[in-house]
Amino acid sequence: MAAKTVCLALLGVGVLAGPVMSQVFLEEGKVSLAVSGGDRIHKSITVQNTSAGDLDIKAYWEDFRYQPPYDGSKAFFPSGTVPESAGRWVNYSPQQFTLPSFGRQQVNYTVSVPEHIDAGHYGVLFFERSVRRAQEMSGLNVVTRVGCLFFIEPKNKIKKAEVRGLKLDGRGLRGDFINQGNVVLTPNATYHIMDEQGLVVDRGELKKLYVPPGASASWEIFLPQNLKTGPYTLVINADLEEGDVVVKEAGLVKDGSGRLIIENVRD
Repeated sequence: MAAKTVCLALLGVGVLAGPVMSQVFLEEGKVSLAVSGGDRIHKSITVQNTSAGDLDIKAYWEDFRYQPPYDGSKAFFPSGTVPESAGRWVNYSPQQFTLPSFGRQQVNYTVSVPEHIDAGHYGVLFFERSVRRAQEMSGLNVVTRVGCLFFIEPKNKIKKAEVRGLKLDGRGLRGDFINQGNVVLTPNATYHIMDEQGLVVDRGELKKLYVPPGASASWEIFLPQNLKTGPYTLVINADLEEGDVVVKEAGLVKDGSGRLIIENVRD
């Protein structure tokens, strides 16, 4: 979710039962910082209470990693427990506060980057409230938290990737997106298929991926069944943002028996 937009998702939600009357929202759901070694950055996040009634809030940091199949799902870890953690770099205050009815609280944070940074570092700053509903839930705690993701990456980051392993599988075509750089990549990918005359006969978008350095994730393209006999060209464009693009081309042939064949795979 882009900066300065409302973060509606509840990240890591506990048990919920019955109506939840109070709500906590963030004005900023993601912080993206391009940094150099030794930088110190001072900014803030605004937390809102959109309901009537005071809310007791605590703030805390956790590490996160995107998990296979790299569709955006995350695993969370205690601060400082994964190599790419930014937990030791970020200080924030206040760590506990009360949000008044329909009120707002500014939480200040400082990012202190070490002298040497050679890869992306990540984490999430959670804001959590806990409500005991003894009469309705026999004393069970209802825990709700929202989080602001932090992406702290070097200004000279390496965004490098490759599409490999194109193969036909049933009526679809599969390929692997491999992150060869040093930051998380979230490619916006499209494809199109051209006939022998260069006319586009099919196009579409590929699913969004969230791929850490050194990891790979799979795409699948469902090919149209009404392709006529003859040669075609498949082109995959993966936009890595900031002007970085990965392009993959492959020749497709539909033979007289209706079978599709991949040939002439090119970068």
